[in-house]
Amino acid sequence: MKIQTFALKCDEIESLASEMASVLTNEKPSLLIGYGNTDFPLEAIPPIIGDSSLPFFISSSCLGALLCDDKTVSAKCDLALFCINDDSGAYGVGSADVSEYGPFDAGAAALQQALASAERPYESPALIWCALPPGDEELILEGFASVVGAKVPIFGGSMADNTVTGNWRTITKTSSGPETIAVAVLYPSTPLGLSYSSGYKPTETVLRTTQAQGRQIQQLNNEQASIAYNQATNGLISDQLDGGQILGLTSSVPLGRPVELDNGAVNYLLCHPDSVEHGALNVFSEVKEGEDLVLMEGSISSLTSRAERVINNAIMLLPENKKPVGVLMIYCAGCRLMVGDEINSMLESLQKRFSSLPICGPFTFGEQGRFLDGMNRHGNLMISAVVFSR
Repeated sequence: MKIQTFALKCDEIESLASEMASVLTNEKPSLLIGYGNTDFPLEAIPPIIGDSSLPFFISSSCLGALLCDDKTVSAKCDLALFCINDDSGAYGVGSADVSEYGPFDAGAAALQQALASAERPYESPALIWCALPPGDEELILEGFASVVGAKVPIFGGSMADNTVTGNWRTITKTSSGPETIAVAVLYPSTPLGLSYSSGYKPTETVLRTTQAQGRQIQQLNNEQASIAYNQATNGLISDQLDGGQILGLTSSVPLGRPVELDNGAVNYLLCHPDSVEHGALNVFSEVKEGEDLVLMEGSISSLTSRAERVINNAIMLLPENKKPVGVLMIYCAGCRLMVGDEINSMLESLQKRFSSLPICGPFTFGEQGRFLDGMNRHGNLMISAVVFSR
């Protein structure tokens, strides 16, 4: 198992083609995963790659992709590539369009295609890694589970753009666009370490969801949701009680669903309010009536320090005789925007702490992962890490 990472500039198609050729000439990857700035010509990449036998996908990331290796420390890569070289493993990529199939069936179809691509159609993968369209991630995860069951870990993120205007997209060798599901199945020859968490801590404020449907909360504690949330946050959204965007305001105080683990510890799956509509809160993940939601709080320091801890947690889950060789990391775009330029200090700290470990990933509009209770979930404002080993 070997991991190679690359930062490519996409200002001109000719230079992109030249850079991509240099990446693929020396050693053909077993799997290539890339993330890039949605302002750049990501659709030009499949014909540049050309090789129909190379499994890959490229997905858009908010304000560029993150890469931290011995050559690059950047949160604004035009295109960051994560290449897995593992001749003893098996890898495949599949894709499907949600607008054509619907979210559940598209998830199932994309995963079946990926399994066929890996030539392991009747064997469960060690990991499913995905890039999903924002909006129906829970149903897509159910589609995956309908094919391989609920025990296979699913990690990845929802594609993002720079302005929250739907300009996100994912590119594979067979499809591309804002509604494309891309899913990679991994059968690595060495173990993986997995961690999914948030950088927020719970407060003592608990709000019961007394009326909700899908991704809209109408009532909290039997009050209009916007009013109840505003009171709990000391007037944070007073100017938007009747309607308006609150995405930036609420990044530091999201809602959290408590998930109790077998050892008695509690993890929190975060839910990010993004707008008020007729007094209701629109959020980025599904909420059910009767759920207790805990008001969470985060800070720039907690969100930047959490990345190192999540990677450490994943490394600790590797067998003692295995050495980490690379990290795919998902970092929420809302957290990235909240920390601002401190993201650079975070990556510099990661490079110093993990000096020989390439770390690559996107800034996403939703995060998928598995807690230690074994359940795969879609959340917001989350961080995850998949550590590869040798």
